Amino acid sequence: MDILNHYRQIICITLQPYTEINHANVNVRNLAVFDPANDQYAILSEGWEGNRHYHGCLIHIEIREGKIWVQRDGTEDGIANELIANGIPKEAIVLGFQEPSVRPHTGFAIA
Repeated sequence: MDILNHYRQIICITLQPYTEINHANVNVRNLAVFDPANDQYAILSEGWEGNRHYHGCLIHIEIREGKIWVQRDGTEDGIANELIANGIPKEAIVLGFQEPSVRPHTGFAIA
């Protein structure tokens, strides 16, 4: 298996448990939106909080130019740390939500 297919597999395995999260006091569900053909992987949250409709992106990851770009991370512990624990090297992960000037100081890839 080539490295990008291996990364795709790790991303899907890492994100899947987020679809099983039950939110306290709100009727919100998490949905996996995986598009391996375009290397886009997201967990969307949708539902109702009282009389207000909620729709948002919890996690968005993409593979771009051989790197794993974390574009949105709404988790408590950091999805990048989970990706590392599951086998993706830190130097292959870009924290895309960080300003480019900050990235060299994160310990992750800069681009």
